[in-house]
Amino acid sequence: MAAGAVNIYPRFLGEAGRRFFLTQFRAEAGPRAHVLFIPPFGEEMNRCRALVAEQSRLLAQSGYHCTVLDFFGTGDSEGELAQASLDIWYGNIELALNTLRREEPAPVVLWGLRLGALIAAGFVGSHEPDCREMLLWQPVTSGKRYINQLLRQRVASLVNSGLPPETTAEIRQRMQEGQRVEISGYFVSEPLVSELEALSLAAAGGAGIDRIHWLENIEQEGDTLSTAGGKMVDKLKEQGVDVQVSLFRGPPLWQLHKRDALPELMQQTRSILVQDSPRSLHALRF
Repeated sequence: MAAGAVNIYPRFLGEAGRRFFLTQFRAEAGPRAHVLFIPPFGEEMNRCRALVAEQSRLLAQSGYHCTVLDFFGTGDSEGELAQASLDIWYGNIELALNTLRREEPAPVVLWGLRLGALIAAGFVGSHEPDCREMLLWQPVTSGKRYINQLLRQRVASLVNSGLPPETTAEIRQRMQEGQRVEISGYFVSEPLVSELEALSLAAAGGAGIDRIHWLENIEQEGDTLSTAGGKMVDKLKEQGVDVQVSLFRGPPLWQLHKRDALPELMQQTRSILVQDSPRSLHALRF
């Protein structure tokens, strides 16, 4: 398909005081499908915003309506992160999906990056939306493992800054006592942390998802999927999900403070959706 014009529409959804922000990258004509982006956590989203916007434009040029979501309490949305909960975020996804389908009836692909992939899996596992396809960039497979990594980063940051040290157990105790704790520059509360810890990518299995496109970064030619990723792929396949794994090389932008590019990832993503649409997306219910 020849590249088409892209129209960009920023908007809010939700009730006053709880509104969340969307940026829509719309194809010139009616969409082949909606692609709803579920963001990662904290600084990982900030580091990847330019990449996500660039990918959204590329997909819109290929005939897709791409919608980038900022959860309540994050990004340009209303509220503070300490006020957020997983239930509120699931509500953001649900309202976005319902709005997109009402305005332009079309199939939907959920596109998740890092923790966003895990949240997308939790959403389809608990809400079973009429969505059959997921696109996952460098997905987090276990909420518990991810939160432990964040807590260890805080411990290391305190040591490097010459501040009084804490253990991960002490940090957890403070949160359980109702204290807000700063992790990676963001204040988080214990309820949200506990909800995220309980998530597993396996929730997407048996929830109506037919196919998952899994794109993962490797350091050099010949590397394979991570051990945790490989085990999760096997588990999802056992649940009847067609998991298609694609590997790409390039800088792990979600870890870097400087802006860079991932052309291989972007071209793979576009090719996957455009090539997949004749045999899958057009057959999806909506």
